[in-house]
Amino acid sequence: MHGENLEVILVLLLAAVVVVAVFKRLNLSPVLGYLVAGMVIGPSGAALIPGSDTTKYIAEFGVVLLLFYIGLELTLERLKAMRRYVVGFGSLQVLITMAVITYTAMHFGYGTKTALIVGGALALSSTAIVLQVLAERGEQATQVGRLSLAVLIAQDLYVVPLMVMIPLFAQEVSNIPLVIAGAMLKAAFAIVAIIVVGRLFLRPLFRVIGSLRSRELFAATTLLIVLGAAWGTEHFGLSLALGAFFAGLMVAETEYCHQVEADILPFKSLLLGLFFMTVGMSIDLEVLKTNANSILSIAVLLILTKAVIVTILCLLARFKVGASIQAGLLLSQGGEFAFVLFGLASTLGVIDSKVSQTLLVTVTITMAITPLLAVLGKKIADKLDKEAGVATDLGDIVEENKDIDKHILVIGFGKVGRSVCELLAASKINYVALDSDAKNVHEGRVKGFPVYYGATDRIEVYQSVGIERAVAVIVTSRDRQEAKRAVTAVRSFFPNMPIIARGWDHSHVKDLEAAGATFAIAEAFEVSMQLGSTILNAMGFAEPEIERIIQDFRLERYSPQSRENLTSGETVPVPNG
Repeated sequence: MHGENLEVILVLLLAAVVVVAVFKRLNLSPVLGYLVAGMVIGPSGAALIPGSDTTKYIAEFGVVLLLFYIGLELTLERLKAMRRYVVGFGSLQVLITMAVITYTAMHFGYGTKTALIVGGALALSSTAIVLQVLAERGEQATQVGRLSLAVLIAQDLYVVPLMVMIPLFAQEVSNIPLVIAGAMLKAAFAIVAIIVVGRLFLRPLFRVIGSLRSRELFAATTLLIVLGAAWGTEHFGLSLALGAFFAGLMVAETEYCHQVEADILPFKSLLLGLFFMTVGMSIDLEVLKTNANSILSIAVLLILTKAVIVTILCLLARFKVGASIQAGLLLSQGGEFAFVLFGLASTLGVIDSKVSQTLLVTVTITMAITPLLAVLGKKIADKLDKEAGVATDLGDIVEENKDIDKHILVIGFGKVGRSVCELLAASKINYVALDSDAKNVHEGRVKGFPVYYGATDRIEVYQSVGIERAVAVIVTSRDRQEAKRAVTAVRSFFPNMPIIARGWDHSHVKDLEAAGATFAIAEAFEVSMQLGSTILNAMGFAEPEIERIIQDFRLERYSPQSRENLTSGETVPVPNG
C-alpha cells in the first residue's frame, strides 16, 4: 500500500472517530457527523485530503453496500404487508413531488434532463435520519411511524429507475418520455429476473455454505454475491449499485437473510460512513459562502413543498390534521440518495457541477434540521389532535389502526407492558397497546406510544385495534382479576389466538392458563431464577451448567402445558403467515 493511500485512510478514520463521537454526544445523526467531517478535512476545508482515487473507490463501495442493505430489507412479505401505503401513498408522494420540483426547476430555466434529475433526487427523503428519529422517540409502531416507513420503502424502490435513467440521459436522446418508460421497464425486468435466479440458486448455495459452520466463509460468500451482482449489472450497462440492490432482494427471499445482515453490518456502517465523508469532501464551502441566500431559500422551499404534499395526501387518506402535518414535516427533508444521484449525474456530465454543489449543501441543511422539524410536528399533532389525552372514540382508534397487520397486541401498559413495547419496537415488530388506566394511556401517548384506553373485556375494543389481524396477544396487566378477564375475553372471542400472560406466582399462572392463556410466566419465580443465575455465574459455574439447573427448576415448577413449551424451545405457536 502506498504511503499516501495509507495516510488518506488514517485521516478518514481519525476524523470519523472524533466528529461522529461529538455528534453522538449531541444526540445528532451520525450521517451528519460524517458529512461535516468530510467538509472539515476536504479540499475546501483544512485540505488534509486532496481528491484521490482511494476516496473515490471507498465512496463507490459504500454506495454498493448501502444499496445491498436496502434491498436486503425489502422482503416480498414486508412489501405485501405494507402494500397499501407503499404502492399507493408512497408512489403518489414520489411522483407528485418529482413532478412539482421538475416543473419548478424548468420554470427557473433548467433543461428537461437536469430538471428531471433534480426532481427525482429531491423527491426522496432520508431513510437513515427519519428512522433514527422514530426509533429515538419510540414511534415506529404509531400510525405516522408506519406511514413514514412505507413511504421510505417506496422511495427506495424508485431509486432503481432513477439510477437507470441517469446514464441514459448521458446519451443523446430526443424522446425523453420514451427513455423514462424504458428505464422503468428495464429496472422492473431486472428485479424480476434477479429474484427468480436468487430463488433457484441462492438457497442451495447458502445451505451448503451454512453446513460447513464457518462464519468467515459465510461472510466471504455474501461479499462474493454482492460484488458479483454489482459486476454483472455494470457489465450490462447498469450501475454497480443497482447490482448490489438486486443482490439484496435475492438474499432477502432466503431464510439466511438475518445472518447475512449480521455479517455485513460492520462493513456497511463503516464504509457507508466513509462514503458520506467523501460526499462532505466534495462539497465546496465557497459555494455555501457565495450562495448562502439561494441555498437557504431552496432549503425552505423544498421543506414546504414536500411537507404540503405529504400533508395533503395524509388528509386524503383520512389521517387527523395534526398527524398529517407531523408526517409532512418528518418526511420533508432531502435524503442520502440525493448524494448518490447528483454524484452520478455530475460524473456523467448530465448536470452542472455548480448546480450539484448547491443542491448537495441544500440537502445537507434539510437533513440537519430534521430532528427539530420532528419535534415541531409532534407538538402540532398533540395540540391539534389532542393525542396526548385519552383516546376513547372507537371510530378514531379504528381509523388509526386500519392498516396495521401481523402485529402484537399488548394488554396493560404499566412498567412491564411499556418495557415489552420498547422491546418490540427495537425489534421492528408492529404492536398496539391497550390499558384501562387513563393515567398510563396519557403518559404513553405523550411519549409517542400507540396505546389506547379501553375496557379489556369488550370485543369492540379489541376489534378497533385489529386483533383479528394480530399474530399474538401479550397480557401484562398488574391487576390479577383484570389479567384473568382479559385472557378469558380474548380466548372466548378469538379461540385460536396465541396468548402469553404475566402471572404473579404459580397459583396465578394456573388461573391464567385455566382461563385460556397459551403460556403464562410466573414473575416472582422468574426473578428468583435470574438472581440465582447471576450468583451461580459469579461463583464460577459454567454457562451450560447454569442453564441446566435453571431449566430443571422451571420444569419442576411449571404446569405440563408450560413444560411442553419450555422443552420444545417455543414459548407460543405464533403463526408465520
